[in-house]
Amino acid sequence: MTAPVDWNTDVNSPPAPLPGGTAPVSCAPEWPGTVAALCRAIGGSLTLGDGVPSDGETIQLGPVVIDSRRVEAGDVFWGLPGSRHHGGAFAVEAFRRGAAGVVVDRAVEVPRGCWAIRLTDTQRALERAAQAKRAAFGGTVIAVTGSVGKTTARQMIHTVLGHRWRGTASPRSYNNHVGLPLSMLRMEPSHDYALFELGASGPGEIGRLAALCRPQIGVITGTAEAHLAGFGDRQGVAETKAELLDALPPHGHAVVGDDPLLRRLARRCAAPMLWVGRSVDCHLRASHVEMGNGWLSFRIDGQAFRLPVWGRHHLGAALLAIGVARVWGMRLAEASEALEGFEPVPMRCEVLDPGGVTVINDAYNANPTSMKAALQLLREVRAPGRRVVVCGDMAELGPGAAQWHFRLGGEVVTVSGADLLVACGEYAGHVVRGAQTAGMAADRTMAVTTPEQALPVLTKSLRAGDVVLIKASRRLKMETLVEALCRQLQPTEDRTV
Repeated sequence: MTAPVDWNTDVNSPPAPLPGGTAPVSCAPEWPGTVAALCRAIGGSLTLGDGVPSDGETIQLGPVVIDSRRVEAGDVFWGLPGSRHHGGAFAVEAFRRGAAGVVVDRAVEVPRGCWAIRLTDTQRALERAAQAKRAAFGGTVIAVTGSVGKTTARQMIHTVLGHRWRGTASPRSYNNHVGLPLSMLRMEPSHDYALFELGASGPGEIGRLAALCRPQIGVITGTAEAHLAGFGDRQGVAETKAELLDALPPHGHAVVGDDPLLRRLARRCAAPMLWVGRSVDCHLRASHVEMGNGWLSFRIDGQAFRLPVWGRHHLGAALLAIGVARVWGMRLAEASEALEGFEPVPMRCEVLDPGGVTVINDAYNANPTSMKAALQLLREVRAPGRRVVVCGDMAELGPGAAQWHFRLGGEVVTVSGADLLVACGEYAGHVVRGAQTAGMAADRTMAVTTPEQALPVLTKSLRAGDVVLIKASRRLKMETLVEALCRQLQPTEDRTV
């Protein structure tokens, strides 16, 4: 059995930065907070417009933006290469919208009071800028990865640590080769911690991202059948997630969700590992787990926790956040107080109530594991009406995609006990056949190609008291269906099938 955690220690200030942070003060790297310092960090040619100090040493950098349409006054527009358009072509628009400066791969006319850095590879320059900030950062860097729940885990960790300390976290799901360096550029000298999310669709990607941000604390939510087209199987998923363990320094920490595949790869980690879950082999173990409409409760070593979330699958993310809090010396009672104020991430089991119909908006993404968790939530939601599933394709499942969707159809019946099913997308027919094979009547199922085609079916069929789950992979953009459905539902209508 794993040794228990000692919860009796506490700290009143953030821990000293873990190994892997800044260099000694005598040779501390320059903080790239000015235009001149940025240019030294990334190279390139600096052009200053009229009215700008000649050396650029006093010009402070604003937020970095890569979409010219979102530029606001004082921002830095970074023109990245794209599949259809090159960002450098939009420098003029960025200046027109108020950009203070641009980083581009071409000559541009610089307006009065503005600046531009020109270089060949703007993507590599973005990474160099992030590396410069990382080298000068004096706080602790935390990286989160996993097949499911990493965004929620990241947000819960931020909620707990932010209860006492100052820090920054990846906005939304900024977890790839562009999003991570953009997140790293949000670090400031005053931050005690920086919390980043790492994503991958194939082997080696987590290792490359970890090499960029050099985390001292690594968090892995677990493995699931996600992105199988790139990984091959779940073992391939585990091997890639464990690349984060490889990156941790010996005096760092790993906080990992209980997962048999990750257990087998634990030897790859030079840092101490804290396992969290419900089994007796976990350092941090939850008991008395209960779910109600809109809350999740459990206990750890006698301390009660109550979180404002829908679905018991949030337990794993909560335990990971508590585990990181333990690394930082927080008591259980303080972690409990912090998590009680957690604000759920939009489109992740977000529950809406338009016109008396309960809508579970879980439209951000989907894989077989997260689909099953959402179906379990649908079963547990207390509602007087029927349970309705609107599901779309699960992307990147490789050659076995049809079988996975057929299996999903069966779980719509066996896991959620749904009364109605509307399946959307390329594999909708497989989902419907799976549901019918599991016993759902043919007249209670429908396959459509797009979310737009599902809307009239739902507005005609739903009535007050029903609860509907809407979930699919990102490419279907099922949130558009959620928005349209909420607009059309009227509280006084009593629709029948």
